[in-house]
Amino acid sequence: MGGERTACLRRAVRVDGESRSTVIIELGTSDDYRCLAAFHYRSGPPATVARVLRAVDVGADGQLAGVLVVSYPALWGTWRRAVWPGRFETGDPSTDARLINRDIRAISRVVVDPRYRGLGIAAGLVRTYLANPCTPLIEAVTSMGRWCPFFQAAGMTPHELAIPRRDRDLMAVLSRARIRPWQLLDAATARRAARMPSLRRAFEHWHRRGREITRRGADRRPWEIAMLAGAALSARPIAYSHGH
Repeated sequence: MGGERTACLRRAVRVDGESRSTVIIELGTSDDYRCLAAFHYRSGPPATVARVLRAVDVGADGQLAGVLVVSYPALWGTWRRAVWPGRFETGDPSTDARLINRDIRAISRVVVDPRYRGLGIAAGLVRTYLANPCTPLIEAVTSMGRWCPFFQAAGMTPHELAIPRRDRDLMAVLSRARIRPWQLLDAATARRAARMPSLRRAFEHWHRRGREITRRGADRRPWEIAMLAGAALSARPIAYSHGH
């Protein structure tokens, strides 16, 4: 833990074109995440919090520059078979779940204040955690990996994910309706699409088949599901791993 409290990006940074200062990385709290949560592309907090790291600008009275959240892993991670072949396939689901919770933690959020972006803080947060992790195996799944490859820059290995069957099925329905997934990111288009009976059924079926559905998301309106589907189909997630 001590290493995390003194970790430093070892660089002077210019903020707002003015002051130069040093950003350090240390242990943080859930309150730090809440301060920056609005800047993350995913809505809602992570399901669990196992550890938090924060980056602070010591030259600006400890201004919070970024935060990393570590969570317990999702038990249904379909990428694990390719990443760690056979390691979590004992044949007994209870044993598999116990091993996954024992050996893996997931980096569930990395958020940087927009004023500090482009300075390597995201990669620095990830690199600091990899140097002193909670478990021997670390994973992360993000839809922004192609545009913000800081996980790979920090030393994690990327893994392309297969397109789920439910996504392929919905893409086929959208294709027949001459709608591209990215068009559903527009609320007006999503509302119009959700009013079409065939598409409405397809959106609701896609949503029910998603393993990530929770009580919070079970009552989404059809046009909200359409927008969610548009985002999911437009930005294919990438899984990242670290450890052996």
